[in-house]
Parts: sequence; C-alpha cells; structure tokens
Amino acid sequence: MVDLDDWGYHYGPGVLALAAQFKSQYAAWLAKRQLKRFDAYFFVNRRDQAQHRELKSALLPNIPYTPPAQPFPQTNSPVLLFVGSLWYAPNREGIDRFLTRCWPAIKSAHPEARLLLVGAAPPAVRQAWEQYPDVSAPGFVDDLGEAYRNAAFTIAPIYSGGGTNIKILESLAYGRACITTLHSAEAFKEDLGSTGLGVARDDRHFAEQCIAWLEDSDDRRRNAEAGRNKVTARYTRPHFIEQVTQLCAPLLLMAQT
Repeated sequence: MVDLDDWGYHYGPGVLALAAQFKSQYAAWLAKRQLKRFDAYFFVNRRDQAQHRELKSALLPNIPYTPPAQPFPQTNSPVLLFVGSLWYAPNREGIDRFLTRCWPAIKSAHPEARLLLVGAAPPAVRQAWEQYPDVSAPGFVDDLGEAYRNAAFTIAPIYSGGGTNIKILESLAYGRACITTLHSAEAFKEDLGSTGLGVARDDRHFAEQCIAWLEDSDDRRRNAEAGRNKVTARYTRPHFIEQVTQLCAPLLLMAQT
C-alpha cells in the first residue's frame, strides 16, 4: 500500500507558490512513473479519480472523526468558525484573504459578528489575525465540540490544496452549515453536491453569503440539517468497508489462484 499524499494538489497564485508548484510537479511526475507497478488504487475525491480513469480504482469516503451522535441545535450566536491546521499554507492563505477581503464587509453589516479561528498556527500569525476586530485565534481548544456548538456556521475560504477538505464534512456532521469556495466544493460535487454548503463565486459573494446566513437562521438550519443527513448517509464506515472489499477481493482471489 502506497500513500501518494495530496495527489493532484492545486496551488494558489504567487511567486512562492509557483516555485513550490514546479517542485511538486516534478515529484508528481516521478510518482506517476511508478503507477504502473500497482494493481489497484484508492482515491479520496472524484476530482482526483477522474484524472486517472485508466486505473482500476475505488473512492474512499473521508469519514469525520467522532462527530456527536446528534447534531448540535442551531443557535442565534453571531460567531463564524474556522477549524483547521492554520500553519498549512492553503488554510493560512485562505484566512488572510478572508480577513482582508470579506471580514470588513461582514463587520459593517453586522457589527456583532465574531470570528473564531481554531487550529495550530505560529503565535505571531495568530496575533496578527487578532488585530482584526472581534477575531480570536486561540490555537488548539480544549473542547472542539463546544466551538461548534457556539457557532452559527463555519467558513472554509480555501482556494488551493488537495484532498477532501474534511473540515467541511466535519462541520456538517456537527450540524453546522459551511460557506466555502468553488475549489473546495468541487471535491464533493458528485457525492455531496452543494447540500449544506454556501458556495461562493468570489470574495464579494463570500461576504454576502455570510451576511445572509447571519440574518436568516431558518435557511442556515435547513442547510445544516440537509448537509448532516447527506454526510451520515454517505460518509460511513460500512460504505468505506464496502469500497475496500469491492476493489480488493478480486485481487486477493487472483493472488490465491
């Protein structure tokens, strides 16, 4: 079993990103040369799988880790929540962009709005983010469930990177709708669609959707309920086992014969 980490990684704009992209593309070229050595493959999203239709493969659901048995009840809290490793470049760059391009418009429309950024990041970075009005970046928190419980909804302003952005699935599993980007939503297009999501076309639209959900708790609730129902039906251990079995059982039978 071989793990090709962040297969099909997508980069954002910028000189540093361009240098990293060339380095990563060379590593990917080397990895792809080895693909013919293997008999079957697992992917974690259809976007990556679709790039290699010639391979015998299956899609594994990226299951949220220990979500609550019941979704948290909706709240009238003005808190927007982001959860993720904030040292990770796509997350850090996404938060920087959200704070500069979206947060001022949200605060202008809703002065009571607050933003909680949960996840590891260098102290200097967290301190810089906390210079924005009503933004808190405590790093790790003792009770992640409490952060979700007190949030109106979550945001995932991610414009680069690969994988499945499990932060979105986790948010829906906790009963919190999520506003995200076209890039992130693409990973779930066939399995989740836009259920439970507000999918923003650009920065202005991202801010407008945040403002709308702060004003419309009923729409927020409907999205949260639909999203959790979809996640609990699709992203499950039995489905995971089924996908593994369907791909591996014929290979094991061939090996035995």
